[in-house]
Amino acid sequence: MAVACLGMTMSFLTITATTTALTSLAADLRLGPVGLVWTSSAYALALAALVLSSGAFGDLAGRRTVFQLGTAVMGAGAVVTATAGTPAAVITGEVVLGAGAALVVPNSLALVTGAFTDPRRRASAVGVWAACSGVGLAVGPLVAGALLDAFTWHAVFLVDVAVAVVVLAASPFVLPNPRVPGRGVDVPGTLLATVAVAGLVVTVVEAGRSGLAPVPVLAALGTLLAAAGFVAVEKAQRRPVVRFGVFADRRTVAALLVAGVALFSFTGLALLTTLQLQRAQGLSPLASGVHLLPLMGAYVVVSSLAAAVVRRAGVRATLGAGLGATLVGVLVLHSTGAVRGPADAGLVLVGAGLGLLIAPTTAVVVGGVPAELAGMAGSVVTTVRQVGAALGGSVLGTVVTHRLPEHAGALTPAVHDGFLVAALVLLLVLLTTAVLLRPAARTVQETPEGILA
Repeated sequence: MAVACLGMTMSFLTITATTTALTSLAADLRLGPVGLVWTSSAYALALAALVLSSGAFGDLAGRRTVFQLGTAVMGAGAVVTATAGTPAAVITGEVVLGAGAALVVPNSLALVTGAFTDPRRRASAVGVWAACSGVGLAVGPLVAGALLDAFTWHAVFLVDVAVAVVVLAASPFVLPNPRVPGRGVDVPGTLLATVAVAGLVVTVVEAGRSGLAPVPVLAALGTLLAAAGFVAVEKAQRRPVVRFGVFADRRTVAALLVAGVALFSFTGLALLTTLQLQRAQGLSPLASGVHLLPLMGAYVVVSSLAAAVVRRAGVRATLGAGLGATLVGVLVLHSTGAVRGPADAGLVLVGAGLGLLIAPTTAVVVGGVPAELAGMAGSVVTTVRQVGAALGGSVLGTVVTHRLPEHAGALTPAVHDGFLVAALVLLLVLLTTAVLLRPAARTVQETPEGILA
């Protein structure tokens, strides 16, 4: 379990480490606003576009085998990024890193959940797995900041190479390699899902730059056609990459919605706060990483306790509290400008709120399917999360770049606008979740066995 969680930690460390390195990277490679958004979104975009089929691929080829393949691909992507000398090379490396992470994340979850048959122990294991993502997110800014103070931004990506070597060396000795007979890879569904996710992010980024120009309009049309085609293909498949019937109840829909907005908030707010701290306030990368410790620390602590909170309070109360705390924290950041000291309370609220969201949403989705479908369920929840992550960086980054001219190039008010958009998204999801999880709609009794079984 430790090795599977280490792979998970590497996947999330890459997100915040890259965000911390953005200012140095942009200055060295002379990235414009759109290039900055693409660099911050490329990793999550590739992960989201490719992760859906990787659970089925792991079921077919062996979960450890695919986990190891993904780790090796991440290491290769890190080498490409670390040796890059142009924006295109950096974005290419980030895409390769994301493709590797798409193989690592759902199969690490399937390996962890497959090790336990008791629903309570599976839920606790998912909580530990989710907490490891928080460790990666928390360590990323500190490691990247320390390396940036001593070396160039290239050194940041060598961390992934070192972790990949450790995981590849240890995994054959400690991880099983279960397969699910009869599973196959849904090639048409995978291709359509990839086009739909990529088209969605292209639409957001290019619309922010050029409005209703041909590129974003065509991307939006392609996204809609690919999404419709994906649904049609999956309904006709004997072995679909997604079994829609498994995710039909309202509680699962709510969990998936919250999972997406949680990563939207995490990646988007990390980008906004890093831009504010490094560019507007002039802090060093290491100092900005230390500034984010209240957020990351609160997330790690609360996510490790989230399973116990759900057992006592229930899914509805836990998700409501998490969304509410995150919303209030974002409003505090908006009102204080992410200034050290006054913003600490907001960072703690955001971290604690997200800690109540990420592990429970995974447990609800994965715990609601048979063990043999854990890979598929893990791929679905990871896809939704990473779509949220890709949109968090692209939407909020686009808000900042779009609003800069209206604020005469001043970064701080543009970042404030980004915080306000994040707050509006959280409020909308909070209201929607309250409707989906209203008491009359409960289909499972909220007991320790019912919530996470």
